[in-house]
Amino acid sequence: MSNPRPARLRGSRGRRIRVKVGARDGIRCFHCRTPFASTDDATLDHYLPRSLWPIHCQWNLVLACARCNAHKGSTLPLGLLLVLRPWLTAAQLEVAA
Repeated sequence: MSNPRPARLRGSRGRRIRVKVGARDGIRCFHCRTPFASTDDATLDHYLPRSLWPIHCQWNLVLACARCNAHKGSTLPLGLLLVLRPWLTAAQLEVAA
């Protein structure tokens, strides 16, 4: 099984980013709100999927449990999808949902 974290977000740099994001949002899964014992148990998830916004900006990162991170995949969060829906084409909605 390959490591799910991108190379630039592993190791000490990834740890520092997870601590900063945890301090900003709380040390819990963004999606299911399950608390983590430490940020080392969390994965970094892109709020806007990397397929749509392939940049590791800290404002676009949230902490997620591995299950929620894998389940979300490359879909847009529901709240954002509802806001953007009037401007998205049918083809874009298929990719985003």
